[in-house]
Amino acid sequence: MYAIPILLLSRLHHYALDARRKNRTTRYFLWSAVAALSATIVLTVAALFVYVLCYAGLWFLALAVIAVLAVPLAGPLAIRHVLVPRGAFRLAYYLGWASRPGRDPTAYGLVVAAWAVAVRPSGRGEAWVASQRDRRIPLGDAEVIATALLAAARGDAMTARSLARSSLLLVENHPSVRELAGEWLAVDAAERGAWSELADDASAARWPASPLTFFLEGVAARRVGAPNAPSERELWARWLVAPKRAATRELRDTATPPPAPAPRVRDADDEAADDGVDAEATGAVALDERAPLPRAIAAHLAFGTGVRTEETLRATVRAWDAALTDGATHAWLARRAIELEAPLGAVDRALREVSAVVSDELGRLADAEELGAPASHGPVGDSLGRRLRHGRLDALEAGFTRWAARRHDAEIRSAIDEWREFIALRDAYTAAVTAGGLELRRLAFPHAYATGTAMAAWLWNARDEYALAHAIFRWLLDEALVVGDSEAIELGTRNCRLAVPTRSD
Repeated sequence: MYAIPILLLSRLHHYALDARRKNRTTRYFLWSAVAALSATIVLTVAALFVYVLCYAGLWFLALAVIAVLAVPLAGPLAIRHVLVPRGAFRLAYYLGWASRPGRDPTAYGLVVAAWAVAVRPSGRGEAWVASQRDRRIPLGDAEVIATALLAAARGDAMTARSLARSSLLLVENHPSVRELAGEWLAVDAAERGAWSELADDASAARWPASPLTFFLEGVAARRVGAPNAPSERELWARWLVAPKRAATRELRDTATPPPAPAPRVRDADDEAADDGVDAEATGAVALDERAPLPRAIAAHLAFGTGVRTEETLRATVRAWDAALTDGATHAWLARRAIELEAPLGAVDRALREVSAVVSDELGRLADAEELGAPASHGPVGDSLGRRLRHGRLDALEAGFTRWAARRHDAEIRSAIDEWREFIALRDAYTAAVTAGGLELRRLAFPHAYATGTAMAAWLWNARDEYALAHAIFRWLLDEALVVGDSEAIELGTRNCRLAVPTRSD
């Protein structure tokens, strides 16, 4: 009987989240208001009941009523507004466990404890949360998100973002835990000004948004000019429901759509930009007035000192290929060789050396920015393409080889370490094949597939890490579909159909 009000409030909260994610702002506020009113009524009745029991001397029954009715309602509020700001990780852990009904209340307790450590970092708190995390077997989304928050406590925001987002790969899904992860990512994106990233999360509905996340997503949608951006009145309503209103008032007031860019007449600088050179930065006239070799040198200097994109890299490589195959360049080098009394073949040797030096320099810069190989055929384009593809392929194969060796060494690593190794390798693979194109993806996939399948089978059979193994199987199947490997698709489909034991509701 006592569980009925808690189940009713949980269902009302679910309706509010569902309306929120479908951009039904009116229904969201209506369900939220009903849930708040119901919680107030339940707390009032519980308080009166506790008073009557205490007055009658039945204090032990009064404690039971508090535990059953008051703690699940007031616990999350006390965690958010009292325990987490003070860094009380142990109290947050136990109160989170007591206040979250369901099959796995420990997951919520673990994450709110890590949240408290992230707000008030301490080595003792990090060690305590890590010990509680390592006791939970197998790995799930709560353990990954708790580790992300511990990384944030150490100031490693990049690792925290990567780990928090990686929890989406796991089949185990605790909505209350992912709600906190989505809120941390939303706050982090707002602090960095990454409004496009936050708007993409909102449009894809990646996280069950908390009231604070819902408000920040509205700000992001208005800042990037999204078509489904809330009106000013709706944004005010989201702000009123969200916590931290004093801190977010400025965001509410400055959440205006970006102005539409005014049309501009093309000038000489635009013509220079089409060839990958900033005419103003180089202090020169338009490229069409230059000979091929000076144009290539200017493009190279602009790429090295300016903004490096795939477009500017492609323009620079094309400029070098045109210059090194141009007859005027060859004639100038031949004249210089005669003037310097150089031996026979000096011109060809000079062209090869220049091509090698330029390819190495552009390859180093392209690797630093994770740029793809340009589609240009010539002395520089062909050499740079081979360098980028084979260098990245060799690095990937070395990484997968090291990953496979983990099965055979004597050291038993924790599940979260295995997950972090997989995520780091997956990110490196994604960056390399995105830059290298489909050709590199098809070359890299067989090694990734063989190693990943063996590792996932080992994690499933020998380590009982079902969710971790399933995530690897799912990733390999997605890659197999991209490259069109029918054998890998068939095996991956069978592997992904295996029933995964989870602790989520």
